[in-house]
Amino acid sequence: MIFSVRKNQARLAREINTVPRSPEAPLKVVLCYPSRYSVGMANLGFQRVYELFNQGPGVYCDRAFFPDPRDEQEHFAKQAPVYSMESRRPLGEFDVIAFSFTFELDYVAALEMLRLCKVPLRSEQRRKSGRRKKYPLVMAGGIAVSANPEPMADFLDLIVIGEAEPLAAPLLSALAGLGRNFSADELREAFAGLPGVYVPSAYALECDEQGIIRSRRALPGAPERVQRAVAGPEELPSFQKIFSPDMEFSELGLIELMRGCRRGCRFCLEGYFYRPAREAALPAVISAIEKLREHRAKLGLIAAVVPDYTGFSRLMDYLARENVPFSVSSLRIEAVSERLVALLKKSGNKTITLAPETGSARVKCLVNKEISEERVVQGMKIVGKYGFERVKLYYQVGFPEETVLEVDAVIDSARRIQNALAEGSGRPRYSGKVELGINPFVPKAWTAFQWVAMAGKAELDSKLSRIRDRLGKEPGFVLKPGSVRESLLQGIISRGDRSLSVVLEQMAADRSKMSRVWRDPQILARYLRSRPLDEILPWDVIDPGVKKAYLQRELERGVMGKVSPGCRDDCRECGVC
Repeated sequence: MIFSVRKNQARLAREINTVPRSPEAPLKVVLCYPSRYSVGMANLGFQRVYELFNQGPGVYCDRAFFPDPRDEQEHFAKQAPVYSMESRRPLGEFDVIAFSFTFELDYVAALEMLRLCKVPLRSEQRRKSGRRKKYPLVMAGGIAVSANPEPMADFLDLIVIGEAEPLAAPLLSALAGLGRNFSADELREAFAGLPGVYVPSAYALECDEQGIIRSRRALPGAPERVQRAVAGPEELPSFQKIFSPDMEFSELGLIELMRGCRRGCRFCLEGYFYRPAREAALPAVISAIEKLREHRAKLGLIAAVVPDYTGFSRLMDYLARENVPFSVSSLRIEAVSERLVALLKKSGNKTITLAPETGSARVKCLVNKEISEERVVQGMKIVGKYGFERVKLYYQVGFPEETVLEVDAVIDSARRIQNALAEGSGRPRYSGKVELGINPFVPKAWTAFQWVAMAGKAELDSKLSRIRDRLGKEPGFVLKPGSVRESLLQGIISRGDRSLSVVLEQMAADRSKMSRVWRDPQILARYLRSRPLDEILPWDVIDPGVKKAYLQRELERGVMGKVSPGCRDDCRECGVC
């Protein structure tokens, strides 16, 4: 028995799993998170899909994860398959292999998991007529593959676009009726009438010599565009059902207060793709919290901006009255209040996380995240007053037309924040650490920046070095710059097309080839380039509800230095409502 299987057995013994399961059910699904167990189990979306699948009549859903770093070598040296957690079966023995993709860089790990289990990577290879061995159906969902499924389209039989709640039951019913021995035509027919399900083989593409799409044709029975599945507010909140000391944030009981975001930051995929913003009713939230408190004393409140939840003030009243400690997934500086910071400190939080993104007034307007320096200083004084050990600040560099002076504005912003923290603490110097996470800007599909070019390696290296040289040795700062190489790979994949499947396949066969990808001038030029506004984009097959014309207007407004109000109820501007 390989070590990772024994490790999984030990993990199961330490888990509290409140999801009912039926191991003898006829349809057997393995839900895969192509990263470590500790990361996957802390993903509330992954837990939610696991719960929904196991609620399906006649369905058993198991879990599988990519081997931990220390176990990878054994798997690849022995070519040992990846086994499921609970039934300890190789992935290839299930009827359905379902991947959950939060990050584009997990695509390679998913292909490695299939390869180790001797499951052919490409959908066409698995469905070749005359094969004696029948392979599982391979599908995926998650924000990364929903926004742009095309880099993985040749590997997946079907892709769930959007949110799982409204789709789980009809999807499982269609899967149960399909069986293993199906053709591409039968696959297309089985899911033809199900919105939110994309069958890549149901579309024919014509491209020019540069690989740019000239036409896309839906085969009979397939929709011209695939609508995003949207959960109603009555299906919220989603909250944790599996608890383990081996997962990240293991001390917390996780609960999602709202989905989507009203703020309208122009670089944010979640803010556009999950429109309209939807909230869980406060009584449902409190009911879920009472269930969580049976297993965890402290809560982890999840939302794009937690204080934007309409019932947040009343929720704080409840948490204070019941003496329930909590942490929050994210804050905006303008959402900082004395009461909230005091409760976070009382809850034992040693770290508070904020995302200024930039210090430049122009870039703030460009990305639609305008906030006055006076408000920044005011918020940081409040944080400083309560003496958090660590203040995490997230910035980005490499925005369109960004100048050296605007990079220096990041440095100035960090210094102003440190000074405000010190002033709030009443000391000449802030005693805590100011940690700067500085990441290269990556343009994403279905955002206002989906047409713009991504900065190259030399430019990003230069900008990160400039910040590191000026702040790296100053007391009180901890710099954690993002990887330029990983950001370039993410930029390539996030706006890639089907021809990228060859590159992903090569990386899955030999990870050392990753370095060739971000160094290859042809690949960089093809995928990191700016796109004409009238170009057919690979992800245009998806219909998230947001109109391209609206995204174009937002890009134009950003370039002109204008801010927009973001997502409002029934505004009728972006097309979703």
